[in-house]
Amino acid sequence: MSQPRLYSPTTGVQDREAFRTLLARLGIDSSITTDANGEQTVALDRAGMEQLAAWFAGQGDTAQADAIQRALDA
Repeated sequence: MSQPRLYSPTTGVQDREAFRTLLARLGIDSSITTDANGEQTVALDRAGMEQLAAWFAGQGDTAQADAIQRALDA
């Protein structure tokens, strides 16, 4: 049985602490914040987003890297 994905575009981060652990292993700072709907979410600053995009690109996942870059450019 495969493990659930940490993130999907339609449902967001599934396991916030596992995602934050992954980010920490990559040397990316993150925090938990509350969004406009009152839901807790993982927050990254611009530098963290750029690091995450670079990591995805390095893994060959250009779709994720491109999506992050589009969000940063918006």
